[in-house]
Amino acid sequence: YTASIHESITKSKEKLTLFYEHKMPKEEEAYLLALQKTLEKDSKYGTTSCGVQHDDMILYLNGSDVRIYGSQGQQRTAALSLKLAEIELVKSLIHDTPVLLLDDVMSELDSNRRNYLLDSIKDIQTVVTCTGYDDFIKSRLTIDKIYEVVQGTVNEMQVL
Repeated sequence: YTASIHESITKSKEKLTLFYEHKMPKEEEAYLLALQKTLEKDSKYGTTSCGVQHDDMILYLNGSDVRIYGSQGQQRTAALSLKLAEIELVKSLIHDTPVLLLDDVMSELDSNRRNYLLDSIKDIQTVVTCTGYDDFIKSRLTIDKIYEVVQGTVNEMQVL
């Protein structure tokens, strides 16, 4: 589902594929052996140096690792594709829509990608943090509350 969202955002110019990278053996016996090898060190330092928490998901854009070869906008779009797919997954599992949190997401997106994102979140309760509140966002979203932070002071602004 993530790939189709990404294709929609980019108007089929980019193909996103996901690869799950296992850092631990898949076989139970080998997995347990790996944990046993690090048990003493992990107990001493209060950490877990091996396990599924070290696995990774690698995103490829048109066959290239987006972390290395993707622009800031492409990396942000790939992350948004994952986030929008996650919302759909959660909606299907719990039959309710989660709150979406977006932190300064607009700054690295071109107008087509911004339009797609804003159209996608119209019916989703969203909290957006950004450094600029421009007419583009105001005209595209129904905004209930706006808070401005100036020199550490939070002020509620009037929604026009």
